[in-house]
Amino acid sequence: MTSTPTTEEFRILKHQPRLVSKNSMYNIKHVGTQGKGKYLMHDFFTTMVDTKWRWNVLIFVSGFVITWLLFALFYWLVSKLHGDLNDVKTTSLRPCFENVNSFTAAYLFSIETQTTIGYGFRYVTEECPYAVVGVILQNIVGAGLQAALAGLVVAKVRRSKKRSNTLMFSSVVCIVEEDGVYKLVIRIGDMRRSHIIGARVRGHLFRTMRSRDSRNHPVMCFPLEFNGEDGSPWLFMAWPTQLVHTINDKSPFWKISRDDLEREDFELVVILDGIVSTTSTILQTQTSYMACDILWGHRFNTMASRYNSNDSLVVDYSSFNRTHPVAIPECSAYQVSVFRKLGYSIIHRDPENNNPSYFEIRKTKEESPSQSRILHYRHNKTVVSTPSRCANL
Repeated sequence: MTSTPTTEEFRILKHQPRLVSKNSMYNIKHVGTQGKGKYLMHDFFTTMVDTKWRWNVLIFVSGFVITWLLFALFYWLVSKLHGDLNDVKTTSLRPCFENVNSFTAAYLFSIETQTTIGYGFRYVTEECPYAVVGVILQNIVGAGLQAALAGLVVAKVRRSKKRSNTLMFSSVVCIVEEDGVYKLVIRIGDMRRSHIIGARVRGHLFRTMRSRDSRNHPVMCFPLEFNGEDGSPWLFMAWPTQLVHTINDKSPFWKISRDDLEREDFELVVILDGIVSTTSTILQTQTSYMACDILWGHRFNTMASRYNSNDSLVVDYSSFNRTHPVAIPECSAYQVSVFRKLGYSIIHRDPENNNPSYFEIRKTKEESPSQSRILHYRHNKTVVSTPSRCANL
């Protein structure tokens, strides 16, 4: 007899596509756009920069080969019409091109002209004005192609796309309570010694909503503010730091409890902007988290533990995604605020078993102890569970 899978087990097995993949790529495909190619070609340089390297190399190699062939055909026709390719010379005039007696020779002359490697055995004479004009045009076209290729290579090399590969986002998100305030915490680290200048993080929560008039909104976006551990929006990334979002009445997580999180279907997109210190280029990288990536009542483990013999602080990245459970009510931040307004207090101690994950919400303003009401919420997870419950995408 098979049992029905629980909500958590179902979410593990369910394949959930993401708007933003874990490798910082947007999983969005645009269809139904009329004249898309025409608009892309209007901004040809940006299109080439966005194109992959293999296509860039193919396009420029084809461009050089085609221009060599076209001008070789032009030189061959000029020589043909001038009679330079006849086996028996019918005129005593000088040829348009010395030692260009076939199409292969014309092709080699075209390569020498466009690459400006200098004339040796083959060269142009002043006999044919059309030949001189052709040489001038080919030098202009060749200079333009070389300038475009150099500019494209510099633009693609200066991009900070690969720099984002050394920036690490934690695989999970933690929700903790500090000083009576719920906080959503993400860990971020930089593996390079050259750090990001002016790093800031912002977030967007995408979810499906139903309005009060029963209309379905396919995607609604809610902004989230993230600050560093010191409360500043500017991040200090000399070592792994934490991105903190305070869950208040303006947060989309304000009325989400632990049970609601099991049923929610949303995606949290986190975007980091900054400047690479070594190249002064603008950097942007992003990642995303599903509801199954969020651990309720967990806190990240400490990574920096000691100094080595060189007086350098040792940061252990093997603990980057590791967490440990902490006591936190399973109700939402909104419900906790209502409890406090009604005179309840949250006590994080277990008088019986000394369990650090125990807490209780107790009514403290009753007239007699016999009328005291205790709402028990036990956090019984004792196994440090850092892997996400989402499927590997």
